[in-house]
Amino acid sequence: MSSLAAGRLGATVAGCWSRRPAGAAAALTVFVVLLLLAGRYGPHGDELYFRMLPLDWWYVDQPPLTVWLSRAAASISDAFWVQRVPAALAAAGGALLTAAFPRVLGYGSQVQSVAAWAHASTVYPLIVGHVFLTSSLDLLAWQGIVLLVVMAARGRVWSLAWAGAVAGIACWNKLLIIPLLGALVISLLIMRRDLLFSRAGAVGAAVATLVGGPQVLAQAMHGWPMRAVSGDLVAANAGVNRWLVLPLLVAFVGPPLFGVCLRGLRWSTYPSPIGLLAPAAIVLVGWNLVAPAQPYYAVGLFLCALAIGWGPVSEGAGVIWRHARSVIAANAVIGAVIALPVLPVPSAVHGVVAAVNPVARDQVGWADWVEQADRARGGTPAAVVTDAYALAGAIHFYGSSAGEPIEVASGHNALWDLGPPAAEQVLLVGPRAVARSADFTECRAAGRLSDLHRDSFGVAGSPMLWCSGPIGGWAAIWPAFRHLGA
Repeated sequence: MSSLAAGRLGATVAGCWSRRPAGAAAALTVFVVLLLLAGRYGPHGDELYFRMLPLDWWYVDQPPLTVWLSRAAASISDAFWVQRVPAALAAAGGALLTAAFPRVLGYGSQVQSVAAWAHASTVYPLIVGHVFLTSSLDLLAWQGIVLLVVMAARGRVWSLAWAGAVAGIACWNKLLIIPLLGALVISLLIMRRDLLFSRAGAVGAAVATLVGGPQVLAQAMHGWPMRAVSGDLVAANAGVNRWLVLPLLVAFVGPPLFGVCLRGLRWSTYPSPIGLLAPAAIVLVGWNLVAPAQPYYAVGLFLCALAIGWGPVSEGAGVIWRHARSVIAANAVIGAVIALPVLPVPSAVHGVVAAVNPVARDQVGWADWVEQADRARGGTPAAVVTDAYALAGAIHFYGSSAGEPIEVASGHNALWDLGPPAAEQVLLVGPRAVARSADFTECRAAGRLSDLHRDSFGVAGSPMLWCSGPIGGWAAIWPAFRHLGA
């Protein structure tokens, strides 16, 4: 290649790079880092569950989109990092959307870039970018909807129609989008009734109902089974989760950045003591305190406020703006330690991190538990019937004995619909399953699973019974194994 041609090529590449979106560097960096670390530790219990579920348009405990994408990834490769590519892409997309907030508000590329880096490297986006959970796509949807509402407030009113479309699609992933919509309606009712009652708002509501309605209708037609799942989480964890709602907001947004987030909550399109998103934030935090199935449900809106806050903060040129790079870098180190698989397992420091981020602990121990359950079968062709969908998914993924897959079944959530095992001999794992020992003609103790690794699914330390001869056949006793919950 001649020096002239090389120079032209270099100029072309440089020109293309100079025209990249302001958040592109942050998006690309977080995508690469997440993929490089995707294979460390092991799969999360929910990821194992998603791989086991058959393709369907509806499940009792969740909409299907994350399951569809998980199954699509599994069809490409058994390597778990492949299943996590959609999560990494969502995290990268989240960085790009974050840069769009200050751009919509009229701020330049420097503010956009700072916002993107702050989002990409803080705790919660890294957690849901590392493992592919329903929250991975849900956070991206929350960002998209809030951004479109902000665009509407800035004069592009028909953005509300697109917000309805995003909300409808999001209902096929996680119905947690509905509380966000309700909170935003309250914000607009207080701050911008002209938008709420505009033709664009009506079209957005109609589109959201048309696209997302089938998932809500399916829940209603089946007696709202997700209420039982949420209720079980509340019953088990409400006391602790209520205390964690506010601390985790600060931790997951990033302690050094929370002041910027609060500044974003005060932003409005006109002089007002109340920011556009402030009523929605109060509603979501209040709802999370009343129904604390999980303590982090409001984080997505606060991350949008963080993206908005960088613009006003840059105008003041205060300490945090002057030292934005250092602050974001320090927060990134905290975020990486809490959210990413960078610590040795087991270790005391990993145990401390797992108390803040249970996702970290829920990626270890599965292969060991499968091996222990296989040994407890005692060399028999017994199937495994377990309380926990996560352990069922682990046995489905890891389990084989003498080259043959281990048959596994569970009454937990959507796995109950797959039916009981065919085998007459079973290893019951978990307190609920073991409590059904009277339904078999013969049972004997088979030990307990190790509790060296703790988990959120109740697997550690589970009792085991080897049983045979289901009385009256599986059709008679299988309904008693059904359990909706965490």
